[in-house]
Amino acid sequence: MQIHVLGDSIVTAYGSDENNFIGGWGDHLDSFFKKEVPVLVYAEGGRSSRSFLNEGRFMNYGIFSKDEFPYGMGPAYDRICPGDYVLMQFCHNDDESKGYGTYVDRMTPLGKPDSHGIYPTVVPDEQMKVSTGQLPSEYAALLRKNGMTEQEIAVYERKYRELILQYGEKYWSYDCGATYKGYLKFYIDKIRERGAVPVLVTPPPRQYYKNGKIAAVAGQHGGEDAFGAFPYVRAIRQLGRQENVVVLDLFQRSLELLEQLGEMAAKSLQSIKDKEGVTIGEARYGRPKKWVEDYDVYWEKGNFTVDNTHQNRLGSYLYAAMIADCISEQLPNLAQWQLPCASKSMRCPARIRTLIPVMEAAVHHIGIKIV
Repeated sequence: MQIHVLGDSIVTAYGSDENNFIGGWGDHLDSFFKKEVPVLVYAEGGRSSRSFLNEGRFMNYGIFSKDEFPYGMGPAYDRICPGDYVLMQFCHNDDESKGYGTYVDRMTPLGKPDSHGIYPTVVPDEQMKVSTGQLPSEYAALLRKNGMTEQEIAVYERKYRELILQYGEKYWSYDCGATYKGYLKFYIDKIRERGAVPVLVTPPPRQYYKNGKIAAVAGQHGGEDAFGAFPYVRAIRQLGRQENVVVLDLFQRSLELLEQLGEMAAKSLQSIKDKEGVTIGEARYGRPKKWVEDYDVYWEKGNFTVDNTHQNRLGSYLYAAMIADCISEQLPNLAQWQLPCASKSMRCPARIRTLIPVMEAAVHHIGIKIV
């Protein structure tokens, strides 16, 4: 049995705990399972449910060589075996309530909900693909609507013209007709064809607060619509019910912890950036920093900005623990391979060390080690 993990920068594995500030829950999930159950992480930063498919990261379209995938594993589909579990978390880059900069490659439409607030499930097929030879005609107008200058628009157009050409002759465009729930169903159907078990994971919130609560602002999983807050999260839950797929609700678990900690303390679960917006302590790009000592020094000096989207080593460790906790409750066949306590510990930033009991209490069935 294996666990396969698909997703974006919140999910991916960045590397060692010692040399990175930033982390994804894919860095830690294996520490909650026995060695007989390997955790294979295919997640990559900046990917949506749509772009992950277009790039051939799930099914092999012969676009990229294996060394362009995490750990050189190559596309996930051919490695999935009967009895395996496949966890997937896509949302942050799918969200169409943000600006239109990533309209070409990432954004994925929810579609119009019916009178009961149910979003459509339109699965992508080969007939929906369009030519990669030209950008969507409406792209420049959308960027103009966002207030970009003509010079900035030209830069974006050149970037995305080159990007989509890497997909081959055709790709699924934003407006091809498929919807967010449809892309997720594509994965579900293909995973089941392999005899494996698909599992949906809701994304943790970005740390945007209002009056002490996580705010449903634009860019926060769809913001808010006529049927309530966080429509992309609601769409995942809908699809789970419709397709009889287990949904591990990391969104709700992490939201409760973030609101309990409060905005100031919760920021210490996040990655940080320098004044130019470059992530500090990301070894894969040649910027290693020692966790947690160097991280504490940055907090003391204050010469940084908090990344409201991505977690640091402790935050991502907690989110992995929450997922393991959900598995222990919802997936008994997989839970039998779990360890009673994580096989590794995680060091805590100095400014929130007194809150370790609060963080430990957020995980109910699995032991965690925060020091």
